[in-house]
Parts: sequence; C-alpha cells; structure tokens
Amino acid sequence: MSRAMDSIRREAMEQYGDAPATAEEALAHVLTVYADEPDNRLMIEATNGIYGDGVRTGLTMGDLRALAARLTA
Repeated sequence: MSRAMDSIRREAMEQYGDAPATAEEALAHVLTVYADEPDNRLMIEATNGIYGDGVRTGLTMGDLRALAARLTA
C-alpha cells in the first residue's frame, strides 16, 4: 500500500472506527459517513425509468435513517 493510501486509511479509521462486521454496523457506518446528506438523497438505486421518465426507485438517506431507528427501538 502506498504512503498516500496508508495515510487515507489511517485517517478514515480514526474518523469512522473499525470496519463494520454486521449488517447493523454497516448501516450505522453509512449513516455516520453520510451524516450531512439530506433525507431525499438517493443512496441505493433499484430502478431508473422503469415506472416512467425520470422516476427512480430505491433507498434514500431518510429511508436508511428510518430503518436504523426501527432497529434500535
């Protein structure tokens, strides 16, 4: 690994912690990394244009936040 990549890896681990090991940890990790994103940002695109011109389906940041809240309730 190059020095530059090693530095980036080290900084990321300091900021975000260890790599997630479970689905729940992965969701929490995504929410942490993208904490400043608005609820309407599409994070996972399932379809694009299937249901009409410009119609995209998938999961938004708001959806992911809502799912995380349900997991911790």
